[in-house]
Amino acid sequence: MKITLSTQKEIVVVAEQVKTVNEISINRMVDLPQQKKVLVFTNELGQVVLWEGTAYDAIGQWTDQDVIARLNELYS
Repeated sequence: MKITLSTQKEIVVVAEQVKTVNEISINRMVDLPQQKKVLVFTNELGQVVLWEGTAYDAIGQWTDQDVIARLNELYS
């Protein structure tokens, strides 16, 4: 039997992976103005998108302290 959905759906099919961390080590920070995106690459979490789209426009000239605050906002 095959069921056709009314609209295309995004479904997560990989099991969740959980890590317990008390610090995050940033290896690299990348600002991609053409894509309106700021990424950090970490040992513990891999690639993390800090700001993109309108949030990228709103942050303007970000600093290391902004990065720390954003990571705390995302993971605290």
